[in-house]
Amino acid sequence: MTAISTRDLDVILGSTRILHNVSVEVAEGETVAVLGANGSGKSTLIRTMVGIVPPSRGGVEIFGTDIHKRGSVPWSRMGYVPQRVATASGVPATALEVVRSGLLGPRSLWADRGPSAKRKALAALGAVGLEDRANDHVQVFSGGQSQRVLIARALVRQPDLLILDEPLAGIDRESREQLAETLEGLHRAGVTIVTVLHDLGELAPLIDHTVVLEDGHVTFDGPPVGAPGEHGEDHHHVDAEPTPHHAPVLRTEIS
Repeated sequence: MTAISTRDLDVILGSTRILHNVSVEVAEGETVAVLGANGSGKSTLIRTMVGIVPPSRGGVEIFGTDIHKRGSVPWSRMGYVPQRVATASGVPATALEVVRSGLLGPRSLWADRGPSAKRKALAALGAVGLEDRANDHVQVFSGGQSQRVLIARALVRQPDLLILDEPLAGIDRESREQLAETLEGLHRAGVTIVTVLHDLGELAPLIDHTVVLEDGHVTFDGPPVGAPGEHGEDHHHVDAEPTPHHAPVLRTEIS
């Protein structure tokens, strides 16, 4: 079964063609790394997959449903973690409030309220090792802790597909290792994971499939080769796109 796929995908932003005829298929249960140099189109591909950027040609299917049929797409089965932005801006919020907001949607305007929402949010924070920080304001969190809060917000609806954009960027080694443990738990639970990475790093043992973009074209699509940082393997270490920017997971506790 296919969790998410693109077919003959072009994306044009302004007068610039960012993606050229991109066809990618992600099987259910796979962990896929999207790699590429600065400006290669990695984040644009991810943002198109989750419906933020419209395709100019071709299409995207999520669990077999074309993304153009927005009302029929099973959005509740998908969790999205964008590139981390500074948490010191905007209205102050606790980690619990941020995670509860992940329950909101066009058809669920009050879904973040009540004891059930709190229970789900605490379980999601527990999945990333931050349940004891639920009532702390995210403005005081480190970069790695802030990233884990965003992941908890994506996990609160217990998605079958998790898409992350540069989750390792700008965080310390300990947080990277904790994030790897969280994603390993999700991988074992059968969650499909698609993540943009600078290099495989701590996530290398989890990666089943790599997609490499160059100037908006897919130049490699297949299993990872070798180990990150060894033998000059280009498929594992590339220049990152600029970004404004853990712990074991028990997925069954989130439902």
